[in-house]
Amino acid sequence: MSCLLPCLLTVACVTTHEATRAPTLEEKCDGGSAWACETWAKQLQVDNRTEEADRALGLACAMGSTSACLSQGKDRLSRGDLDGAESPLRRAYDEESEEATLALADLEDARGDVAGAAHFRYEALSIDKSTTEFAFGWRVPFDGGMGLAIDVNVQPMGLKARRLTLGANISMDPKRVSLNATVGYQHFVTNWFAPYARALVGPYIDDSASRRTPINLGAEVGMKFFAGPLGHLGTGFGTSLDGSTYYFLQAGLDWVLTLVVLAHM
Repeated sequence: MSCLLPCLLTVACVTTHEATRAPTLEEKCDGGSAWACETWAKQLQVDNRTEEADRALGLACAMGSTSACLSQGKDRLSRGDLDGAESPLRRAYDEESEEATLALADLEDARGDVAGAAHFRYEALSIDKSTTEFAFGWRVPFDGGMGLAIDVNVQPMGLKARRLTLGANISMDPKRVSLNATVGYQHFVTNWFAPYARALVGPYIDDSASRRTPINLGAEVGMKFFAGPLGHLGTGFGTSLDGSTYYFLQAGLDWVLTLVVLAHM
């Protein structure tokens, strides 16, 4: 009996310590935390525990972490495991990761597939851009005044990796108002810069008696400066059959960001 109380106190202290101890990164990872798996993997890599780090990254990748998929794929690629690297890199590629796309290009180079590598590098320039965006522009007609333009641009990867764009446009200035369908082509020189040209066609919706034709047919040439998936800034010149020529400046935003901005106005 003399040791009963100290023993009980010792057991109670140990039990309390176990109950209040914070779980380790490994335990959090096994509990379903992608962040913990990825953080734990980085620690394992520092300790050169490659296989364990690969397992942790694989768990995070399976939980939906694009960065973990990218890290696992690039690590495997650096070790020469081409087949093992492909699956996680393609997961990140499907999430429109430019870095994963370039890594897949390196993988195809390592396999000797020059055409496949070139295709991935072609896609990499535009893969992280917005598929649908709203653009708001200012038009300065050469015949005086100030105008506005609103565009909806659709540029999916399926249309030559966002090189082809389709959309709708409404243009307004002191002498004309028109509603247009648009089609254009943008050439990605880098992942942030692309000159482009587009055609506009549609009806005038003002009631000007001096209009020579009821249909607007115009063209624009300019350049875009992209901020990844957020949007772009654009500038250029345009002209149409009614004799108008104008300079324009526009700002494009991804459609989700546009809705967020409008909801807070």
